[in-house]
Amino acid sequence: MFFLLSGGILIFIIYYYAYPMWVAMGLSNWLTDRIIRNFYLSGTMDARIPPRLVCLLFASLFALVRSGNSKHTDWKAIAGLIGSGLALFFGSCLMPPGVVFVIAMLAGYLLYLFGAIALGRLYRSFDGNLPDYWDTFPQCEKLIENQDSINIPMTYQYKGHLHKGYINVVSPQRGTMVLGTPGSGKTKSIYGPYIRGMIQKAYSLCVYDYKAPDLTELVLNELLDNYDCYEVKPKMYVVNFDDPLHSHRFNPIHPRYLEDPIDSTEIAELILKNANRGEEKNSDFFTLSARCYVDLLIWFLKIYKKGKYCTFPHLIELMGQDYRDVFDILTRYDELEVKRNTFMDAMKDKAFEQLQGQIASARVPLNRFSSKTLYWILSGDDFSLDINNPEEPKIVCIANNPRRQSIYGTTLALMMSQLFKQVNVPGKMHSGILIDELPTIYLKGLDNLIDTGRSNKIAVVLGAQDKSQLVRDYDTKESNVIFNTVGNVFAGSVKGETAENLSKSFGKVEKESRSLQQGDTSEHLTISYQLKDVLPPDKIEALSQGSFCGYVADTYKQKIHPKVFCGEIDAGEPPRNNSHVPKLIDLSEVQMRLLVEQNYRRIRQEVANFVQEELNRG
Repeated sequence: MFFLLSGGILIFIIYYYAYPMWVAMGLSNWLTDRIIRNFYLSGTMDARIPPRLVCLLFASLFALVRSGNSKHTDWKAIAGLIGSGLALFFGSCLMPPGVVFVIAMLAGYLLYLFGAIALGRLYRSFDGNLPDYWDTFPQCEKLIENQDSINIPMTYQYKGHLHKGYINVVSPQRGTMVLGTPGSGKTKSIYGPYIRGMIQKAYSLCVYDYKAPDLTELVLNELLDNYDCYEVKPKMYVVNFDDPLHSHRFNPIHPRYLEDPIDSTEIAELILKNANRGEEKNSDFFTLSARCYVDLLIWFLKIYKKGKYCTFPHLIELMGQDYRDVFDILTRYDELEVKRNTFMDAMKDKAFEQLQGQIASARVPLNRFSSKTLYWILSGDDFSLDINNPEEPKIVCIANNPRRQSIYGTTLALMMSQLFKQVNVPGKMHSGILIDELPTIYLKGLDNLIDTGRSNKIAVVLGAQDKSQLVRDYDTKESNVIFNTVGNVFAGSVKGETAENLSKSFGKVEKESRSLQQGDTSEHLTISYQLKDVLPPDKIEALSQGSFCGYVADTYKQKIHPKVFCGEIDAGEPPRNNSHVPKLIDLSEVQMRLLVEQNYRRIRQEVANFVQEELNRG
């Protein structure tokens, strides 16, 4: 109806003002002459603007009523269509009545109509034509910031309308857990805003990139966009075992990390724990023997020639030497007496089969690390792990590969555990540690880092697909401690027990329930109030990609109400830059392979030489 009225008025306006042209074209008769003459004498059409306004009014009503709904409309495109349409439509007043006038009127009307329809779709998408199933509750619509906060815009539905709000993580130092099945949008919706927010607030960063280079390139481009946010410009380091041309080198057992014999014991435990994922039994005799043997060799390399050969590749090669030669050397160092006592009784009793079994339990899981590329990266020392040093801030990205996670995960876990010790000290700058797919590596003392790191301005972000996955790869007690320690939780679509536990943590709210009973002569409406879950498990399981629920922690100074949220995350625009990690060594791939080969042979020769040298000296 509105469209017919608007179109009829438009046709009459064009016909009236361009009537001489229609007469010349033979498109007139006595009836049209009489109608045009009567309108001319009445003066109704003397003012050119009002008829046009009436025409656009009916067109606008049509667009609003018949436009449908869609959130995916560009505001700039809408403004361009409406603006250009109005300019042509009203600008035709200044044109002589002719073909150009007709074209301008029609083009202006159509452009305005398309723009109005697009605007109507956008308006209706924010109006009350939304399913009640996704109705939630009042949420925080105020932006609450501080020098450490991460603020993520979102859209949520309440009482049939869409509202804009903010997820205000005002205390990221209390830890963040991100859950979501594959494809739920964790990287774009959560990790992206976290990385952007941390870089914009001059955090030092360590990012574990399980599916490299996704997060690594995101960090690089956000850093390029926001480099001026740092007073002291940070250096970025990348560790990637798959690509030595684009990777820095580091030594996870550098002597600087071995201040006390207990440090080598912890490193040995961590190495074997990750190397034997899913197989290790903590109480097994041979497992404990393997730890002791690795511990013994690490501390020997630490004290031998002031740690000249104290690298992970040298440790692997030393483990491959004849154990009788190795023990012959170890017995000459009094500092190793306590650590070697586990094996000396077997040596004295000539229980060589037992001793071979003890040593094999260490050799077998670590033999897989005999890789030329691993040897190259793990034998260098391009940077230290004190990323939050105010004088030399660093941004470190650690890449893994899902196809080789059992190999790479051990060394990366070793590196990150050393990093935890370096950053968790007072008096440093604020730092962020983001770990995607946490269950793929075992990190000792993670719960302690979240607990004690808060006072040292460390914000830990942990990602997993589901809580059951973490229980499987850690254990029930440890995973429960981690979950109960974090103060901020983001959950996309998760299933089963995880969804049920989250639903319980969100609490219950009193909701109105109506029941209408109809009889032959009367109707009876019953209204009751029941306590129902704020977010039932079925809603959490059905969350769309990019939609998350959860809760945030607040502080004494900045209270947040309500803390619970559920809505679609607005991840913002991607970084302006689209750069890739540059080559760090100016060599061709052939030259790099030759250099890696030479390094591999050098390490093997060095170990063989110093073993023989020690035996000759004895």
